[in-house]
Amino acid sequence: MKKTLAIALVAGISTVAVAQPSTIHDFGAVNGSADFTTSIGAAEVQWLSVVLGGGATYLDLTTSIGASNIDTEIGLYDAGGNLVGTDDDDGIGLLSTLSFGTGSGLELGDPWNLGGDGFANGEDGPLPGPGTYYIAIGAFNTTFGSTAFDVTSTSSAVGDITVTVFSNVPAPASAALLGFGALAATRRRRA
Repeated sequence: MKKTLAIALVAGISTVAVAQPSTIHDFGAVNGSADFTTSIGAAEVQWLSVVLGGGATYLDLTTSIGASNIDTEIGLYDAGGNLVGTDDDDGIGLLSTLSFGTGSGLELGDPWNLGGDGFANGEDGPLPGPGTYYIAIGAFNTTFGSTAFDVTSTSSAVGDITVTVFSNVPAPASAALLGFGALAATRRRRA
């Protein structure tokens, strides 16, 4: 009996929903590219969100900085608080870049980064499924936990960081367009 109760309690704890972080910007669904600039303080982590639609083939995230000299770090979490990927220096210099799926193919890193050619081609794994994702940004040294949106920073750096999201929303399938054309032809014959 005690063993069953303990298993039930552990099972109940593992299904507790994790509160999503407060975001300072929501990119929504991105078709092409979109960017957002924010000022980051010492030991600060900021959160942004992005929606990945069905049928997208890539999601690339990169950071850039203004006049400040910040070593950026970036992490991507799913809506359940699970770490999808993190990066410190795959971008230009000390900047961060993540690339999922087939990749945008854009040059987002130094020639020796991002698979050795500097181009975003899905080096961080397959494209995550559709849904809302959370982007954590900070300066070095930021630590990304594997669950529960657990991100902390001990950085003393301050300044502006720009996050750019690259993704695609494919055009409707040609089969769907053909189906619409057939429907229009059927309605025309009946008239």
